[in-house]
Order: sequence, then C-alpha cells, then structure tokens
Amino acid sequence: MVVTPTAVYSNTFQLPGRELDPRAPGMIERDRLVMAARPGMFRKLLPLRIDESGVHTGGCYLFDTYENAKAYRDWVANDFALDGVKFLDRPVIMEPRDQLWQVVGFEDFDDVRTAQDVMRFERWHVAVRPDVDALRERQWPEFRDHARAAGLTGAWLLCGPDGHHPQLGLITVAAREPAVERGAAVPDLSILESMPSLGAALAAELGGTKVFDRTSLVYMVWFPITGGESDEPALWPSSPPLPGPA
Repeated sequence: MVVTPTAVYSNTFQLPGRELDPRAPGMIERDRLVMAARPGMFRKLLPLRIDESGVHTGGCYLFDTYENAKAYRDWVANDFALDGVKFLDRPVIMEPRDQLWQVVGFEDFDDVRTAQDVMRFERWHVAVRPDVDALRERQWPEFRDHARAAGLTGAWLLCGPDGHHPQLGLITVAAREPAVERGAAVPDLSILESMPSLGAALAAELGGTKVFDRTSLVYMVWFPITGGESDEPALWPSSPPLPGPA
C-alpha cells in the first residue's frame, strides 16, 4: 500500500552542552519504540546540528492525515511519559517549539535509505493564509521540478494552518558529497546551507518573513512500527562517526 502523507508534525529544541551526550542514541531509540508506533506515522527525519551555540535537534514527522498528526502532537504534549516524566518536561529538552502543517507537496527524488544525509528546515510567517489546494495545483509541480534539477534528494513543501501567524514551511534534503562514504566522515552541511532557498520566491509572493532557517545532519530516519515482520529499524546516516546504537 502506497502512503501519501498529507500532514507534518515538527518540533525543534536544544540539548544541554556543546557536544552530543554518548547516551543519547540509547535514549532516542527507547523513545522510538513508543513514538514510531503511533497511528499514521509514515516517517521521521531527526535533525542534529552541533555548533558554537550548542546541540540542536527535534524531528519532522510525516503523517497520513492531519487528524493523526494533531493527535500525535496532543499525545506528545500531554500524555507521553517514560519513568514518570512527560517528554516536554525532561530537563534535557530546552526551548521546545512545535508546529502542525498541511503538506502541499512531498517527493523523494532518491532513496531515503541511501541518499538523504543533510536536511534544511525553513519557515516563513506569511501575510496571507495560503490556499493549500491552489498551491498544490499551480506552484508545486514547478517547485518540484526545480528541486529535482538542483540535485536535491527530497523536498517537502508545507503550510501551517494553526497558530497566530499563517506559515509557509520547506524541508529540503540532500545526499552527502559523492566522494565521502557513509561512516567515513559527517556530511558537509554547506551542500544545503549555501544553496539559495527554493522557497524564497513563493514566500515573497505571500508577503513572507523568514523566521527560521537551520541546516542539520540527518541523524536518524524512523519508519512506522506496526508490530509486523516488515517493520524497518531506524537508519543512522551519520553514525559512524557520530555515536550510534550500541
């Protein structure tokens, strides 16, 4: 069965310190065994950026329906707890921010299992609430062609219907440098970070102001857990050399 994602739940937060805690992979994997089993989850890209400002992570989750994405957001905020501590109350989670999105367009241009190593997440506040159906019909085909021509390996164009400010969102994904094999070194973030934003022109048409732009490693990729024999384990595109599962 082919799943067509129609919604995204995204969150961003910071972890303490300037280096990744070596215990983090085990903690994330423990979370995954619960979180990836929630209804309707299709995929999660888990970003990781370590720079002079600290350790930044979160998640971008594709869902089959907006209702399932919203239920997931409510569950994370109010009900998900391990060892008696709610997820957002954990001391290691600093400055969390989350968002629900409708998917205007989503496409993998290359295999998520082998060719998606770096991701860029951009958000704009826009003056006019976008018409998702109109964007999907008129802008998405051209946008998709530009993303493919730019050598990207995936693109998600999003509209944020909730909150005080209508938002436009864009997640673009790229493979690491062809000469650098997985496990030899972490990918070069400049592959995406230095690329002119593919969403800038559309955001300008909608009276947009950019409020977020972060390029990160794809530290993990989650797939849904259904309890069946076909369940896929998580991918760790940046481990090694970064810490991975024991």
